[in-house]
Amino acid sequence: MYVPILWGKPLTVWLGILLLVLLTLQVLSGKRLIKLPFSFHRRNAILIVMIAGVHAFFGLGVWFFNFPIK
Repeated sequence: MYVPILWGKPLTVWLGILLLVLLTLQVLSGKRLIKLPFSFHRRNAILIVMIAGVHAFFGLGVWFFNFPIK
């Protein structure tokens, strides 16, 4: 198992940036600062959990199990 590099950075970096954007949208839509339907809020939460799982898998793999970054 290895961590792929996309546009010069490891996949974990891009997933972390994506998580930051999704979490920001989640907070803003939950506080109703951005008017979005509740179905978006729910689907966004599911997407956050899935992406966080992949992000954690690769991050822990690099840190503890020495996955190479290729």
